[in-house]
Amino acid sequence: MNLSTPGSGPRLAKALVSLAALATTGWSLYAVARHYDAPKPIAVAVFAVFDGIAYAALHLASEASATGRSAFGARLTAFGMAGVSVYLNQFHADLIDGGLPAALLFAIPTIGLLLLSELSWAGPRAAARAERGAEQPYRLPAFGGWAWALAPHLAGKTVRSRAIAHIMAEPETAAPAPAAPPARHSATEVLRQRFAEMDPADAIRVAHDAQPDMPPGELASLLITYGVVVDAVQVALVLHDQPERITVDRDDTDDTESDTPADTGDTPQVSPPALTKKQAVLDALTALGPEGFTPKDVVDRVRRINRLDVKPDYVRTVRHRAQKDQQTDGSDRPMEGGYA
Repeated sequence: MNLSTPGSGPRLAKALVSLAALATTGWSLYAVARHYDAPKPIAVAVFAVFDGIAYAALHLASEASATGRSAFGARLTAFGMAGVSVYLNQFHADLIDGGLPAALLFAIPTIGLLLLSELSWAGPRAAARAERGAEQPYRLPAFGGWAWALAPHLAGKTVRSRAIAHIMAEPETAAPAPAAPPARHSATEVLRQRFAEMDPADAIRVAHDAQPDMPPGELASLLITYGVVVDAVQVALVLHDQPERITVDRDDTDDTESDTPADTGDTPQVSPPALTKKQAVLDALTALGPEGFTPKDVVDRVRRINRLDVKPDYVRTVRHRAQKDQQTDGSDRPMEGGYA
């Protein structure tokens, strides 16, 4: 055996201890069987029955725990057979007047072998339970020796409270399996499914609206790629049944005059020419009257009524020219809106 292999040393030690334990307890059970005049082959089979059944039952208990099944029956069988074997070892010690030392000598190997087997299978069993996501058994908190020595009562109460909380807690459920990523579909696959639910004539019209300049043969080839099997003749027949659509492009900036008046019931409206500053000042002079106002009053009125800005000097100039033009015409009527 290659002892350099990881784990080979503990396995060899366990094998040696198991053989020694079986030999010790087996000799004790053999002696008890011979005490009752059992044949030698039967006496040899006795220890194989007791210790072998206990060892096999313990192995079955570990397998049951690893697979998530109840191991109560197998463990009960293992410890029951081990208990009977220990009782017979004690009886052998009484036969030879060995007392308690002889009883311990014959019985401890069986108990130690079962405990060693239970401890060696506990690790793989716990790993299998963790892979299934099963609930982990309760573990004592590692307070350390000084904590137990200095505060044994408090440490004991803490361990008890945590054990109660572990028992009362709901068992952890297995972690949910990761959701499978959504299947990715290309646009062509999605459109194929959509066109498969449509009438072929509707599919032809949809394709024609998307490609109005495409000939029927090319349009049929395009539809075939999407799962609509048609030919050029069928495409032409479907499109022939469509009413002809006439598109009129209207230019909103057309400045040409219409031959017919708008159907509004009113005569066409003609925009008046823009009012000049001079005319606005003259209108203001006429509206304000012959006296009682200043050039500033005219400026304010023009700004308020005509939305134009003029200056008082410009108002005086316009008024002066208007008076001069009136005198040139020979009219003796005084100009409206005069002021000093």
